[in-house]
Amino acid sequence: MVVLDDFLDTHVFLSIKLGIEAESFPWERSMILKDPPAHLDPADNVQHIHGFYLKNKKAMFVSRQFELIRPIVDKLAPTDLIKVKVNRTVRRDRHIESGMHLDTQQFGACTAIFYINTNNGYTLFASGRRVNSVANRMVIFDSSAPHTGVSCTDTNFRLVMNFNMFINKENGPS
Repeated sequence: MVVLDDFLDTHVFLSIKLGIEAESFPWERSMILKDPPAHLDPADNVQHIHGFYLKNKKAMFVSRQFELIRPIVDKLAPTDLIKVKVNRTVRRDRHIESGMHLDTQQFGACTAIFYINTNNGYTLFASGRRVNSVANRMVIFDSSAPHTGVSCTDTNFRLVMNFNMFINKENGPS
């Protein structure tokens, strides 16, 4: 696992952040987990998402908004993208763990989480490691590592972007 702060140059980061936070940005309501754990209240299993990219055996999709995130994709330099989406979860009165999960089952893939806003939510890994939500931070890890998002209590929402991909580990982002 690698955590990279100040992943993008400030002006590039702010351009992406402002684009995603714009009122005209297209969001879609979604469940956080399709098979939520029993402890998760259905009302807490809701988020807004925007899918930027999806490639699998059944489908290929690229959002009209994809160019907004091109600088991140270029810096990550994946050998192949699987899926890219942004998640917006609203503030709760307490921290809520949505449930440990894997973003993809594809062997050898990695997941990258890019934090768009700073808040007191975080990503918790089954190992016990915690990565706080800090704007312009990127965490990259093996997709076989179970993790969960944890809601925030101090800002209106928590914004994170998830990348599932294959990377050349020797020449990947640093």
